[in-house]
Amino acid sequence: MRHVAVVHRKYAMQILSGEKTAELRLTKNRIAPFGVVKKGDTVFIKVASGPVCCRARVKTVEQHEGLTPGAIPGLRRALTPVVKGDDAYWNLKSTARYATVIHLERVTACDEAPGLAEARARNPRAAWLVLGD
Repeated sequence: MRHVAVVHRKYAMQILSGEKTAELRLTKNRIAPFGVVKKGDTVFIKVASGPVCCRARVKTVEQHEGLTPGAIPGLRRALTPVVKGDDAYWNLKSTARYATVIHLERVTACDEAPGLAEARARNPRAAWLVLGD
């Protein structure tokens, strides 16, 4: 399965350089990538309001559900070394109930994600897109 993760430029560059080795999605609702992304899938990284910059293979996926505000600080301590989230991100996501941690490997630069235009047309504001096989 192929996916597109839309991220801020800072995080896209950290993924491309290997400094950031996992992508974290914290949500209030059970939405993609929760329950959708799997080990071995391909994730294209797209800069928000910018181009696709790289692709990676999913090494492993961790999923957490039923989170409470009290659980978020523990996740933050455990995941900051690999996801590099800043204070603003963690504060914004403090009431999330679902977490998907996508550990990445084999990151390579690229400038396109086949099927992205069609997926964007169907869901133009999505931060995670499922492109299919």
